[in-house]
Amino acid sequence: MTAAGRNRMTWMDYVNYTVLALFCVSILYPIIYLTCLSLSTREGLASGGASATVLLWPQGFTTEAYEAFFKTSYIYTGYLYTMGRTAVGTVAGVLLMSLAAYALSKKIPMKKSLTMYFIFTMFFSGGLIPTFILIKNLGLLNNPLVYVLAPPFLYNTFYILILRNFFMTVPESLEESAKMDGAGDLRIFSRIIMPLSAPVIATISLWVAVAHWNSWFDSLIYMQSMDKQVIQVLIRKLVIEQSQLLMNETMGFANMDSVPTAESVKAAGILITMIPIVCIYPFIQKYFVKGVVIGAVKG
Repeated sequence: MTAAGRNRMTWMDYVNYTVLALFCVSILYPIIYLTCLSLSTREGLASGGASATVLLWPQGFTTEAYEAFFKTSYIYTGYLYTMGRTAVGTVAGVLLMSLAAYALSKKIPMKKSLTMYFIFTMFFSGGLIPTFILIKNLGLLNNPLVYVLAPPFLYNTFYILILRNFFMTVPESLEESAKMDGAGDLRIFSRIIMPLSAPVIATISLWVAVAHWNSWFDSLIYMQSMDKQVIQVLIRKLVIEQSQLLMNETMGFANMDSVPTAESVKAAGILITMIPIVCIYPFIQKYFVKGVVIGAVKG
């Protein structure tokens, strides 16, 4: 077959590109819609007619939805706790899961029994009420440490198994050479295993970070103080519960014709909480396929 023949696109290629293009549009359009809605004014949306229903550009233009969002009570403390739990919780969780996975990847006594002990927790859990009683007895109610220590963020059996399988692909000769040079298990783990496992560590870290960033239920049930709630709880009140108090604080404008609607403020809040995670994805995406595939092929 000639080079021209190999480079010629077939009908199946056009179908694939069309499907992928539609898939990209289905992902990007909600973000475009929220962006346009957050920048639209009440007057613009009222006079936009059909174009205001399917937004491709702002109807009018104002940034007061974002300004109003940041004037809402507890927004800054909410962001602080969300970012703090994401950073600290991700580091602590990935470190502990990596240590457990490294131990399970070695030839240790009762290895199969210990592995089954971890797997058992994937199918059976204590439930919400026993977990709440445990958190209460530990003195973690209304304590920010609960964001890091409460299950299931500190460990995840599925992630441990992926890490274990990846660690099992590291040649044992590397560890044997290090031991001959006098290195202990912790030095081998930190200086050899972790650097070689960057793809799977990056993948698991992003999964854990996204779980922390999106989590709100634990904050809702373990935190009584509003100033210790994460930002997602406030967004939930704004978007789902439509808390009248929060809306009144947010929408305190004089001229209601040239300002954003309540829906615009909700859109602005959703976008602001999405941006940090969306910005991280492009830098770690390259590790996804390698980290998951290599970590899943060895039993």
